[in-house]
Amino acid sequence: MSKVYVASDTHFGHKNIIGFEAAHRPYATILEHDRDLVARWNAVVTKRDTVWHLGDVFFGKDGHLILAELNGYKKLVLGNHDHYPLSVYQAYFGKIHGAAEFDDCLLTHVPVHPNQMYRYRKNIHGHMHSKCVMKTHEAYDDEPDERYVCVSMERIGLAPVLMSKVTANDGRAEHE
Repeated sequence: MSKVYVASDTHFGHKNIIGFEAAHRPYATILEHDRDLVARWNAVVTKRDTVWHLGDVFFGKDGHLILAELNGYKKLVLGNHDHYPLSVYQAYFGKIHGAAEFDDCLLTHVPVHPNQMYRYRKNIHGHMHSKCVMKTHEAYDDEPDERYVCVSMERIGLAPVLMSKVTANDGRAEHE
């Protein structure tokens, strides 16, 4: 039986990501980073599974070539760094969206404004890497806002996570 996974911000080919997120991406080189992310992805995802990738897939002219090595049927929600020609993404992703709905949740790259959250149970997103959306009222003292679930690679153990786990009531996306 196939499963549905979600992930964001793989940043294949992006040399600077290992410096920006050194605590969560402990690699000496971008080649080492990319090889490990592919291995982690394929250890979780089978060829029959579906993966929603919530943007910021790769960097560089040939950064997309590694996508052919990833298991699963892939769907893409475009991120702020996904600016290559659409035909490049179409070679690897079966569906491409600006935003999508899944199980009464909104899938985006960047978190949506809180005023839009009355429409959805959760906003599953990327973009924030090791950070998360916080409640803004003073009484909450910087607690995470449970309506938002960040699935950037840093937040999910550098491998796709089951969508059912992310959409569950507790909203935790981290690997166990």
